[in-house]
Amino acid sequence: MQAENSLHTEGIEARGALCVECLGGLDAPGGHVVDRTGAALCPACAAEFYAPCETCGGLVPADEALRRPDGGALSCFECFGRPAAPDGSEALTEEEVAALVAEYVALNEELKRLEGRASEIKEQLKRAALARPRVSNAVVLRAGEAGVRCSYSSKASYNAEKLRAAEALLGAEGFAALFERKVTFSAVKGRLEEFLSSTEEASAAAREAVRAAENRTEVATLTVVGRPGEVKSKKAKSKS
Repeated sequence: MQAENSLHTEGIEARGALCVECLGGLDAPGGHVVDRTGAALCPACAAEFYAPCETCGGLVPADEALRRPDGGALSCFECFGRPAAPDGSEALTEEEVAALVAEYVALNEELKRLEGRASEIKEQLKRAALARPRVSNAVVLRAGEAGVRCSYSSKASYNAEKLRAAEALLGAEGFAALFERKVTFSAVKGRLEEFLSSTEEASAAAREAVRAAENRTEVATLTVVGRPGEVKSKKAKSKS
């Protein structure tokens, strides 16, 4: 099922009074449109140089749009990196979404209260365990048939600069028997996105190699936000 366009361009304010492509005025007959970032375009340039993203519906330069290896319509960089919607998934109605939001907000408040109280109890139980003897490096606190185990473990970290002295004394082989080196890579997001969306022929093979090595996942995070009226009242109270 194709995802419903989620970008509402009518809410995007145009940046500038000239078309970013031809530098023509935007007050000509036909008005103007904006791309997904808010850049103003005359209708002619939008039709010739831009294409709508299949997912969000926002206009993206045709030479910067991405297409999946199995074909399909063009996508902007952000939508290209998102996983496809599961087959058979159905969009919720506005009423169903509103009901879920209301329930989630109520549950979120209750969860915060419960988590706060649980954290307080955990700290008190840890202090109680300190005064009791340990068995197999653990203390079991009981209340009838129920019980809570407080286990103890130690973790060590090592200063890389200071470990070089030990490596020099042990030698490469002896040091490798005691310590394992780990190398990780973190993308410089802005530069990597610009590199992957470029069209330079010289770096085409490198771009494909990076895409082949990439394992992209999307993490969704829910945050409860207050009603506009509540936000204003809090600001007014803080000023007084």
